[in-house]
Amino acid sequence: MNAELKNNPAYSLLKTEIENLGLASYIQELDEKGFTVVPPEIACPNGLDDRLLKALLEVSEKRSGVKLDINDGSTHKNLVGKLNDDIKVDYGLTTESVDENLATDSPIGDFLRALIFEGNVFEEALLNPVILTFATYLVGYTCQLSAMNAFIKGPNRTNLDLHCDTLLPDPLPSHALVCNCTYALTDYNKKNGSIAFIPGSHKWNRSPSKGESVLSKRSDAVYVESKAGSLIIFHGATWHGAYNRVSDGLRVTMPVVFARPFMKPEEYLKDNVSEEMIKRINHPRFPILTQQADFYAVHDWENADTRKLKMFAYHEAYNEYLGGVLDSTDNVHDLYC
Repeated sequence: MNAELKNNPAYSLLKTEIENLGLASYIQELDEKGFTVVPPEIACPNGLDDRLLKALLEVSEKRSGVKLDINDGSTHKNLVGKLNDDIKVDYGLTTESVDENLATDSPIGDFLRALIFEGNVFEEALLNPVILTFATYLVGYTCQLSAMNAFIKGPNRTNLDLHCDTLLPDPLPSHALVCNCTYALTDYNKKNGSIAFIPGSHKWNRSPSKGESVLSKRSDAVYVESKAGSLIIFHGATWHGAYNRVSDGLRVTMPVVFARPFMKPEEYLKDNVSEEMIKRINHPRFPILTQQADFYAVHDWENADTRKLKMFAYHEAYNEYLGGVLDSTDNVHDLYC
């Protein structure tokens, strides 16, 4: 540890959180490999994984009108677009056919967005101390929720090409700008369509080229094997993709993506989170996470001053909750603040 971190109150607070939750070995693996897998007994207290899975299946059925069978998966087999939708969805990532058929199906399955508004269990998933500790470690105490979405993938014919979640020109900085905390809500292995990583790629400070991104050509790619309810945490610059699913049934994952405040979020929450929601949840970090203390993106000059006052109030309440660490260093853009 360098002297700057050693004397940093925010880092000291974070170190205590890591030790109290028993996450030190996972943090070390995250540093070394760019990813780590936290088992269900640590990742999902109080049956959070079972409740999340049930809620996600209900959200999917509500939005699509299609009832899912998690053990069968036929509703999602070789899915082209969204359920009950004839439009092919191009998510901007190339796909690789793994059989003789033309690669026309989705590498990720059905894509459910903006889940934070779908009920209390999703709020609980966001405020899970385990994922917040990892998010803080990678992108700081003032990080924001960039996206909470889910992928429901059935048997398919395509791999998801390798890419990284930090969408910036190369070279990427050595510190993380994005953190992905994915709830794996069904058993994970290669046959089930597991995520794939290139260990250590977060240290290369760049995205993969087109030639480097073809998953089947990478002998250095590794897949994750884990039990349902695990958390897969990875650095925003880690190269990752996914293998096609050959097993029956569904692979259900819920990525919770965090980013530093200056990064453009995937989901715009600033004007969509109500004060009633903030008061009901009553957690000082929630308005910070949901972009309510954001200095930027003012769209209405008449309300700009009112928003600024609220922003400062949320920031100060959160700083008090943290014991004042947000203004405890001379570095205005402190790594952990």
